[in-house]
Amino acid sequence: MEVVTLNSSEDELVLARIKDYLSRDKDGRRKAVLQIFLEGGPYETKDIDEKLREQNFDVKNKGTPAMVGLMGSKTGILSVDVTGDHNMYSIKEKYKRLVKAALEETS
Repeated sequence: MEVVTLNSSEDELVLARIKDYLSRDKDGRRKAVLQIFLEGGPYETKDIDEKLREQNFDVKNKGTPAMVGLMGSKTGILSVDVTGDHNMYSIKEKYKRLVKAALEETS
């Protein structure tokens, strides 16, 4: 496990928010979505749906957009590009190491 050095009180706050968000992950879907974001992006929510289906998650209509929106608002880790026809989501570069640490700690 990589030791993450927190650079600021902001890092501590963001890490706590991510862990809190993951603490309510009943079926592993939230962890899966964060892992998807770490592997690439930016993604539309339909791309995330596809990747979740590949991992045998039961994907409901509008479930992923709601989850991604909540993830962004509760944790503050997502960047949203609204310049095209569809919103494109990705993890802000400065938070990737915190997301990795939270996923390791909660697995």
